Amino acid sequence: MAAGRGGRRALEGLRYDGKVFFHPASGRLHADHAVAALQQRAAALGTDVRHRTPVLSITVRGDDAVDVVTEDDVYRAKRVVVAAGAWTEKLLGGLVPLPPLRVTQEQPAHFAPLRDTDEWPSFVHHFDERTLAATGFLSGVYGLATPGEGVKVGFHGTGPAVDPDDRDFTAEPRQLRILRDYARRWLPGVDPGAVTPISCTYTTTPTSDFVLDRVGPVVVAAGFSGHGFKFVPAVGRVLADLALTGERPDARFASAR
Repeated sequence: MAAGRGGRRALEGLRYDGKVFFHPASGRLHADHAVAALQQRAAALGTDVRHRTPVLSITVRGDDAVDVVTEDDVYRAKRVVVAAGAWTEKLLGGLVPLPPLRVTQEQPAHFAPLRDTDEWPSFVHHFDERTLAATGFLSGVYGLATPGEGVKVGFHGTGPAVDPDDRDFTAEPRQLRILRDYARRWLPGVDPGAVTPISCTYTTTPTSDFVLDRVGPVVVAAGFSGHGFKFVPAVGRVLADLALTGERPDARFASAR
C-alpha cells in the first residue's frame, strides 16, 4: 500500500499488514477546481472555451488544413488537438492509426468517513495474484478524499466494455458488494454501509501507455487508462509541441504501434 499527505495520523484510517511506502510531502488537487483554473487561464490567453458543443466530425483537407464540424458551425484550422476520451475511436477512426482502445464503465464509490477527510491520504493498495484469488477482489485498489462527498475508493480497470453513447450509469451489485467488502476489511476509517456508487469510464490501451501523437494536422491525446489527469500539465506541453513544431515524445506514445 502506498500513501501520501500527512504523518502517522493520516494512516489511521487504513489497515495494512505489510510495508507501506509513504510520501509525507505529497499532496492532492481538487479536480474540478483544477480544470476550472486551467480553463480560466486559457481564456485569459485568448481561448474561446465552449461547453456542450459536441464535435460531429473531422475532415482533413491537407497537411495544414482541417475542418471540425459541430452542430452549429464548421471550424477551419491548420491543426486540431483531439482529446475526446471514450469517443476517440468514434471521432478519429480512419483518420489516425490508433492502437486498440478499450472503453469500460468503472464503478468506484464514495464511502462516508469516520474522521475529517482532510486527514485522509491518497492511497494505492496492491495485491498479488494469490491474494486476489483468495479474496475475490477484482484488482488493486485506489482511494482518495473527495471534499463534501466522502472517501473515493475503486478497483482499477475492471469494468465491462461499453459504448460511451449507450451506457446506463447503474451500479452493478456484485462489484459494489466486493468493494464494500474491501472497505470493511481494510478501511477502518470509513463506514462500509454508508456508500454512494459513482460511474466513470476508462479508455485503455493494451499497454496502458498514453497516445500522444500527430498525424498530418491532427494531434491526438487518448488512452489515458484511468490515470491521465495527474499528468495534465506535462501532457499539455507535449500536445503544444506536437501542434506547433511537430516534436514528438518517446516512441511508446506513438499512435501506430
